[in-house]
Amino acid sequence: MPKKVKAAVLKEAKKIEIMEFDKPEVKKDGILMQTEICGICGTDIHIYEGRMKVPYPIIPGHEFCGKIEEIGETAKTLEVMGKTLAEGDMITVVPGTNLFCGKCYYCRFLPHKPNLCINRRAYGSSMSCKNPPHLLGGYGEYVYVDPVHFWVYKLPDDMPLEVAVLTEPMAVASRALERAFEPGLPSARDGFGPSRSVAVQGAGPIGLLVLAAAKIAGAGKVIVIDMAEERLKIAQKFGANHTINLKEISKPEECIGEVRKLTHGLGADVVVECTGVPTTFPEGIEMTRNGGRYVEVGHFTDSGGVEIHPHSICKKDIDILGSWIYPPTQFETAISLLYSNFDTVPFKELVTHKFRLEETEKGIETMKKHEGLKVAIKP
Repeated sequence: MPKKVKAAVLKEAKKIEIMEFDKPEVKKDGILMQTEICGICGTDIHIYEGRMKVPYPIIPGHEFCGKIEEIGETAKTLEVMGKTLAEGDMITVVPGTNLFCGKCYYCRFLPHKPNLCINRRAYGSSMSCKNPPHLLGGYGEYVYVDPVHFWVYKLPDDMPLEVAVLTEPMAVASRALERAFEPGLPSARDGFGPSRSVAVQGAGPIGLLVLAAAKIAGAGKVIVIDMAEERLKIAQKFGANHTINLKEISKPEECIGEVRKLTHGLGADVVVECTGVPTTFPEGIEMTRNGGRYVEVGHFTDSGGVEIHPHSICKKDIDILGSWIYPPTQFETAISLLYSNFDTVPFKELVTHKFRLEETEKGIETMKKHEGLKVAIKP
Protein backbone atom coordinates (compact mmCIF):
# COMPACT_ATOMS: atom_id res chain seq x y z
CA MET A 1 0.00 0.00 0.00
CA PRO A 2 1.27 3.49 -0.84
CA LYS A 3 2.29 5.58 2.12
CA LYS A 4 -0.26 8.25 3.06
CA VAL A 5 0.62 11.90 3.67
CA LYS A 6 -1.52 14.67 5.13
CA ALA A 7 -2.48 18.12 3.93
CA ALA A 8 -4.97 20.82 4.90
CA VAL A 9 -7.47 21.02 2.05
CA LEU A 10 -9.79 23.93 1.37
CA LYS A 11 -12.85 22.12 0.01
CA GLU A 12 -14.93 25.27 -0.32
CA ALA A 13 -14.93 28.75 1.17
CA LYS A 14 -14.34 28.63 4.94
CA LYS A 15 -14.15 24.82 5.01
CA ILE A 16 -10.76 23.21 5.65
CA GLU A 17 -10.35 19.50 6.18
CA ILE A 18 -7.19 17.53 6.98
CA MET A 19 -7.02 14.88 4.27
CA GLU A 20 -4.71 12.02 3.37
CA PHE A 21 -3.22 11.42 -0.07
CA ASP A 22 -1.04 8.73 -1.55
CA LYS A 23 2.58 9.74 -1.37
CA PRO A 24 3.37 10.46 -5.04
CA GLU A 25 5.94 8.60 -7.08
CA VAL A 26 8.71 10.99 -8.03
CA LYS A 27 9.34 11.29 -11.76
CA LYS A 28 12.81 11.81 -13.19
CA ASP A 29 12.20 15.56 -13.47
CA GLY A 30 10.35 15.90 -10.15
CA ILE A 31 11.12 16.65 -6.52
CA LEU A 32 9.26 15.57 -3.39
CA MET A 33 9.90 18.26 -0.78
CA GLN A 34 9.14 17.68 2.89
CA THR A 35 7.58 20.94 4.05
CA GLU A 36 9.47 22.47 6.96
CA ILE A 37 7.47 25.69 7.24
CA CYS A 38 4.83 27.61 5.27
CA GLY A 39 3.72 31.17 5.94
CA ILE A 40 0.08 32.21 5.93
CA CYS A 41 -0.29 35.15 3.58
CA GLY A 42 -3.02 37.77 3.45
CA THR A 43 -3.91 36.30 0.07
CA ASP A 44 -4.57 32.97 1.78
CA ILE A 45 -7.15 34.73 3.96
CA HIS A 46 -8.91 36.11 0.89
CA ILE A 47 -8.91 32.61 -0.63
CA TYR A 48 -10.24 31.08 2.59
CA GLU A 49 -13.03 33.66 2.78
CA GLY A 50 -14.06 32.99 -0.82
CA ARG A 51 -13.04 36.38 -2.17
CA MET A 52 -10.85 34.83 -4.87
CA LYS A 53 -11.87 32.32 -7.50
CA VAL A 54 -9.96 29.06 -7.02
CA PRO A 55 -10.39 25.51 -8.39
CA TYR A 56 -11.68 23.68 -5.30
CA PRO A 57 -10.45 21.55 -3.69
CA ILE A 58 -7.02 23.13 -3.19
CA ILE A 59 -4.16 22.92 -0.73
CA PRO A 60 -3.44 26.57 0.12
CA GLY A 61 0.00 27.95 0.88
CA HIS A 62 2.64 29.52 -1.36
CA GLU A 63 5.26 30.82 1.11
CA PHE A 64 6.99 27.51 1.72
CA CYS A 65 10.41 25.97 2.03
CA GLY A 66 11.56 22.51 2.93
CA LYS A 67 13.95 19.62 2.53
CA ILE A 68 14.31 17.44 -0.54
CA GLU A 69 13.26 13.91 0.40
CA GLU A 70 13.29 12.40 -3.08
CA ILE A 71 14.57 13.79 -6.36
CA GLY A 72 14.56 12.53 -9.92
CA GLU A 73 17.83 12.29 -11.83
CA THR A 74 16.98 15.09 -14.28
CA ALA A 75 15.73 17.39 -11.52
CA LYS A 76 19.16 17.37 -9.86
CA THR A 77 20.41 19.80 -12.52
CA LEU A 78 17.38 22.13 -12.57
CA GLU A 79 18.24 24.56 -9.75
CA VAL A 80 17.97 27.98 -11.37
CA MET A 81 21.39 29.26 -10.24
CA GLY A 82 23.11 26.16 -11.60
CA LYS A 83 23.68 24.41 -8.27
CA THR A 84 23.39 20.64 -8.10
CA LEU A 85 20.47 19.46 -5.99
CA ALA A 86 20.51 16.38 -3.77
CA GLU A 87 18.37 14.70 -1.15
CA GLY A 88 18.56 16.61 2.12
CA ASP A 89 19.04 20.03 0.53
CA MET A 90 16.89 22.90 1.76
CA ILE A 91 15.01 24.61 -1.06
CA THR A 92 12.34 27.17 -1.74
CA VAL A 93 10.20 27.48 -4.85
CA VAL A 94 8.86 30.43 -6.80
CA PRO A 95 5.18 29.53 -6.39
CA GLY A 96 3.97 30.92 -9.72
CA THR A 97 5.08 29.25 -12.94
CA ASN A 98 7.01 31.81 -14.92
CA LEU A 99 8.58 30.03 -17.85
CA PHE A 100 6.27 32.07 -20.07
CA CYS A 101 3.39 30.46 -21.90
CA GLY A 102 4.66 32.10 -25.09
CA LYS A 103 1.13 32.52 -26.34
CA CYS A 104 -0.45 35.47 -24.56
CA TYR A 105 0.15 39.09 -25.49
CA TYR A 106 2.30 39.78 -22.42
CA CYS A 107 4.65 36.84 -22.92
CA ARG A 108 5.14 37.80 -26.56
CA PHE A 109 5.43 41.56 -26.30
CA LEU A 110 6.43 42.17 -22.66
CA PRO A 111 8.68 39.19 -21.88
CA HIS A 112 10.47 41.26 -19.23
CA LYS A 113 7.25 41.17 -17.16
CA PRO A 114 6.42 37.46 -16.76
CA ASN A 115 4.26 38.36 -13.75
CA LEU A 116 1.63 39.61 -16.24
CA CYS A 117 1.23 36.27 -18.08
CA ILE A 118 -2.49 35.52 -18.22
CA ASN A 119 -1.86 31.75 -18.15
CA ARG A 120 0.19 31.90 -14.97
CA ARG A 121 -0.37 29.02 -12.52
CA ALA A 122 0.53 29.08 -8.86
CA TYR A 123 0.96 26.70 -5.95
CA GLY A 124 -1.68 27.16 -3.30
CA SER A 125 -4.21 29.05 -5.40
CA SER A 126 -4.73 28.05 -9.03
CA MET A 127 -4.05 24.30 -9.07
CA SER A 128 -6.50 21.80 -7.65
CA CYS A 129 -5.40 18.90 -5.46
CA LYS A 130 -8.12 16.71 -6.94
CA ASN A 131 -5.79 14.76 -9.22
CA PRO A 132 -2.27 13.31 -8.78
CA PRO A 133 0.25 14.37 -7.66
CA HIS A 134 -2.22 16.22 -5.38
CA LEU A 135 0.41 17.97 -3.23
CA LEU A 136 0.35 21.40 -4.91
CA GLY A 137 0.29 23.74 -1.92
CA GLY A 138 2.32 24.46 1.18
CA TYR A 139 -0.25 23.49 3.83
CA GLY A 140 0.83 19.88 3.79
CA GLU A 141 3.52 17.50 4.95
CA TYR A 142 4.94 17.44 1.42
CA VAL A 143 4.91 19.48 -1.78
CA TYR A 144 5.45 17.90 -5.19
CA VAL A 145 7.74 20.22 -7.12
CA ASP A 146 7.99 20.31 -10.89
CA PRO A 147 11.22 22.28 -11.51
CA VAL A 148 10.69 22.18 -15.26
CA HIS A 149 7.95 24.79 -14.81
CA PHE A 150 8.61 26.17 -11.32
CA TRP A 151 11.87 27.82 -10.34
CA VAL A 152 13.72 26.06 -7.51
CA TYR A 153 16.32 27.85 -5.37
CA LYS A 154 18.71 26.02 -3.08
CA LEU A 155 18.92 27.74 0.31
CA PRO A 156 22.09 28.24 2.37
CA ASP A 157 22.54 25.44 4.90
CA ASP A 158 22.72 27.84 7.84
CA MET A 159 19.73 30.00 6.92
CA PRO A 160 17.20 29.83 9.78
CA LEU A 161 13.76 28.53 8.86
CA GLU A 162 12.10 31.65 10.27
CA VAL A 163 14.18 33.69 7.82
CA ALA A 164 13.88 31.35 4.83
CA VAL A 165 10.08 31.39 5.05
CA LEU A 166 10.19 35.14 4.37
CA THR A 167 11.65 34.65 0.88
CA GLU A 168 8.35 35.01 -0.97
CA PRO A 169 7.11 38.07 0.96
CA MET A 170 10.57 39.64 0.66
CA ALA A 171 10.32 39.12 -3.10
CA VAL A 172 7.05 41.06 -3.04
CA ALA A 173 8.50 43.81 -0.84
CA SER A 174 11.85 44.26 -2.59
CA ARG A 175 10.22 44.34 -6.00
CA ALA A 176 7.81 47.03 -4.78
CA LEU A 177 10.74 49.16 -3.65
CA GLU A 178 12.56 48.51 -6.93
CA ARG A 179 9.57 49.93 -8.81
CA ALA A 180 10.68 53.29 -7.39
CA PHE A 181 14.15 52.71 -8.87
CA GLU A 182 12.97 52.50 -12.47
CA PRO A 183 13.57 54.23 -14.77
CA GLY A 184 14.90 56.79 -12.28
CA LEU A 185 17.77 59.24 -12.30
CA PRO A 186 18.92 59.42 -8.67
CA SER A 187 21.39 62.25 -9.35
CA ALA A 188 18.41 64.39 -10.33
CA ARG A 189 16.43 63.19 -7.28
CA ASP A 190 14.21 61.20 -9.62
CA GLY A 191 13.22 57.86 -8.10
CA PHE A 192 14.79 56.00 -5.20
CA GLY A 193 18.47 56.38 -4.43
CA PRO A 194 20.90 56.57 -1.51
CA SER A 195 19.76 58.94 1.26
CA ARG A 196 16.24 59.30 -0.18
CA SER A 197 13.33 59.54 2.24
CA VAL A 198 10.77 56.75 2.26
CA ALA A 199 7.36 56.55 3.93
CA VAL A 200 5.81 53.10 4.39
CA GLN A 201 2.06 52.88 4.93
CA GLY A 202 1.48 49.75 7.02
CA ALA A 203 3.80 47.80 9.34
CA GLY A 204 2.62 44.31 8.52
CA PRO A 205 5.11 41.75 7.14
CA ILE A 206 5.28 43.36 3.67
CA GLY A 207 5.63 46.88 5.06
CA LEU A 208 8.38 45.81 7.46
CA LEU A 209 10.24 44.01 4.67
CA VAL A 210 9.92 47.11 2.46
CA LEU A 211 11.44 49.04 5.37
CA ALA A 212 14.29 46.54 5.68
CA ALA A 213 14.97 46.54 1.94
CA ALA A 214 14.98 50.34 1.86
CA LYS A 215 17.46 50.64 4.74
CA ILE A 216 19.73 47.96 3.27
CA ALA A 217 19.60 49.78 -0.09
CA GLY A 218 20.78 53.01 1.51
CA ALA A 219 17.61 54.96 2.22
CA GLY A 220 17.99 58.01 4.41
CA LYS A 221 14.99 58.80 6.59
CA VAL A 222 12.35 56.05 6.69
CA ILE A 223 8.94 56.75 8.23
CA VAL A 224 6.56 53.90 9.06
CA ILE A 225 2.84 54.43 9.64
CA ASP A 226 0.49 52.01 11.39
CA MET A 227 -2.07 51.87 14.19
CA ALA A 228 -0.58 48.90 16.08
CA GLU A 229 1.96 49.91 18.71
CA GLU A 230 3.62 46.48 18.75
CA ARG A 231 4.20 46.60 15.00
CA LEU A 232 5.67 50.08 15.24
CA LYS A 233 8.07 48.87 17.95
CA ILE A 234 9.30 46.15 15.58
CA ALA A 235 9.60 48.78 12.83
CA GLN A 236 12.01 50.65 15.08
CA LYS A 237 14.07 47.47 15.50
CA PHE A 238 14.10 47.15 11.70
CA GLY A 239 15.63 50.60 11.39
CA ALA A 240 12.70 53.00 11.06
CA ASN A 241 13.83 56.55 11.83
CA HIS A 242 10.32 57.68 12.73
CA THR A 243 7.00 55.95 13.37
CA ILE A 244 3.52 57.44 13.28
CA ASN A 245 0.77 55.81 15.34
CA LEU A 246 -2.57 56.43 13.64
CA LYS A 247 -4.39 55.85 16.92
CA GLU A 248 -2.87 59.08 18.15
CA ILE A 249 -4.12 61.04 15.14
CA SER A 250 -7.70 62.18 14.62
CA LYS A 251 -7.57 63.24 10.96
CA PRO A 252 -5.68 62.01 7.86
CA GLU A 253 -4.42 65.56 7.32
CA GLU A 254 -2.47 65.27 10.58
CA CYS A 255 -0.63 62.18 9.36
CA ILE A 256 0.14 63.84 6.02
CA GLY A 257 1.32 66.93 7.87
CA GLU A 258 3.59 64.87 10.12
CA VAL A 259 5.24 63.16 7.13
CA ARG A 260 5.81 66.56 5.52
CA LYS A 261 7.18 67.96 8.78
CA LEU A 262 9.70 65.13 8.92
CA THR A 263 10.75 65.73 5.30
CA HIS A 264 11.52 69.47 5.25
CA GLY A 265 7.89 70.33 4.54
CA LEU A 266 8.01 68.55 1.18
CA GLY A 267 6.74 64.99 1.60
CA ALA A 268 8.66 61.74 1.15
CA ASP A 269 10.68 61.06 -1.99
CA VAL A 270 9.07 57.61 -2.14
CA VAL A 271 5.89 56.35 -0.47
CA VAL A 272 4.93 52.65 -0.52
CA GLU A 273 1.36 51.56 0.28
CA CYS A 274 1.31 48.18 2.06
CA THR A 275 -2.00 48.21 3.97
CA GLY A 276 -4.57 47.07 1.43
CA VAL A 277 -6.93 49.71 2.86
CA PRO A 278 -8.36 51.89 0.06
CA THR A 279 -8.52 55.09 2.12
CA THR A 280 -4.75 55.10 2.49
CA PHE A 281 -4.31 55.63 -1.26
CA PRO A 282 -5.29 59.31 -1.50
CA GLU A 283 -3.45 59.96 1.75
CA GLY A 284 -0.31 58.41 0.26
CA ILE A 285 -0.54 60.63 -2.79
CA GLU A 286 -0.62 63.69 -0.56
CA MET A 287 2.38 62.60 1.55
CA THR A 288 4.50 62.07 -1.59
CA ARG A 289 6.58 65.12 -2.43
CA ASN A 290 6.07 66.92 -5.74
CA GLY A 291 7.94 64.95 -8.38
CA GLY A 292 8.15 61.91 -6.11
CA ARG A 293 7.01 58.32 -6.53
CA TYR A 294 4.09 56.48 -5.02
CA VAL A 295 4.13 52.65 -5.16
CA GLU A 296 0.93 50.64 -4.67
CA VAL A 297 1.57 47.03 -3.58
CA GLY A 298 -1.03 46.44 -0.86
CA HIS A 299 -4.12 45.78 -2.97
CA PHE A 300 -3.56 42.26 -4.32
CA THR A 301 -7.33 41.75 -4.08
CA ASP A 302 -10.06 44.28 -4.75
CA SER A 303 -11.02 45.91 -1.45
CA GLY A 304 -13.21 48.52 -3.07
CA GLY A 305 -12.76 52.04 -4.35
CA VAL A 306 -12.02 55.44 -2.91
CA GLU A 307 -12.35 59.02 -4.07
CA ILE A 308 -9.22 60.66 -5.41
CA HIS A 309 -8.60 64.06 -6.98
CA PRO A 310 -6.80 63.76 -10.33
CA HIS A 311 -5.75 67.37 -9.96
CA SER A 312 -3.42 66.37 -7.11
CA ILE A 313 -1.64 63.85 -9.33
CA CYS A 314 -1.32 66.37 -12.13
CA LYS A 315 -0.23 69.28 -9.96
CA LYS A 316 2.25 67.22 -7.94
CA ASP A 317 3.77 65.74 -11.13
CA ILE A 318 4.23 62.40 -9.34
CA ASP A 319 4.67 58.88 -10.66
CA ILE A 320 2.14 56.33 -9.40
CA LEU A 321 3.43 52.81 -9.86
CA GLY A 322 1.66 49.50 -9.34
CA SER A 323 3.60 46.47 -8.17
CA TRP A 324 2.02 43.12 -9.07
CA ILE A 325 3.80 40.10 -7.59
CA TYR A 326 7.39 39.84 -8.99
CA PRO A 327 9.46 38.20 -11.73
CA PRO A 328 10.94 34.81 -10.71
CA THR A 329 14.43 36.31 -10.59
CA GLN A 330 13.28 38.34 -7.55
CA PHE A 331 13.83 35.28 -5.35
CA GLU A 332 17.58 35.65 -5.86
CA THR A 333 17.33 39.23 -4.55
CA ALA A 334 15.11 38.17 -1.65
CA ILE A 335 17.35 35.30 -0.52
CA SER A 336 20.43 37.52 -0.71
CA LEU A 337 18.82 40.33 1.29
CA LEU A 338 17.61 37.97 3.98
CA TYR A 339 20.71 35.80 4.27
CA SER A 340 23.23 38.64 4.18
CA ASN A 341 21.46 40.63 6.87
CA PHE A 342 19.73 38.27 9.30
CA ASP A 343 22.48 38.79 11.88
CA THR A 344 21.76 42.53 12.01
CA VAL A 345 18.07 42.77 11.07
CA PRO A 346 15.71 40.81 13.37
CA PHE A 347 13.89 39.02 10.55
CA LYS A 348 13.16 36.03 12.81
CA GLU A 349 10.95 38.22 14.99
CA LEU A 350 8.43 38.52 12.14
CA VAL A 351 7.36 34.90 12.65
CA THR A 352 5.30 35.39 15.79
CA HIS A 353 3.02 32.33 15.64
CA LYS A 354 3.54 28.72 14.54
CA PHE A 355 0.78 26.13 14.25
CA ARG A 356 0.68 22.42 13.50
CA LEU A 357 -1.03 21.25 10.33
CA GLU A 358 -4.09 20.20 12.32
CA GLU A 359 -4.31 23.77 13.65
CA THR A 360 -4.41 25.42 10.23
CA GLU A 361 -7.79 27.08 10.80
CA LYS A 362 -6.56 28.40 14.13
CA GLY A 363 -3.66 29.97 12.30
CA ILE A 364 -6.02 31.55 9.78
CA GLU A 365 -8.20 32.94 12.56
CA THR A 366 -5.11 34.37 14.23
CA MET A 367 -4.26 36.17 10.99
CA LYS A 368 -7.82 37.45 10.62
CA LYS A 369 -7.66 38.97 14.11
CA HIS A 370 -4.42 40.77 13.16
CA GLU A 371 -2.63 39.10 16.04
CA GLY A 372 1.14 39.04 15.72
CA LEU A 373 2.83 39.43 12.36
CA LYS A 374 3.77 36.41 10.25
CA VAL A 375 1.78 33.31 11.14
CA ALA A 376 3.21 30.01 9.91
CA ILE A 377 2.28 26.35 9.59
CA LYS A 378 4.92 23.79 10.62
CA PRO A 379 3.65 20.40 9.40
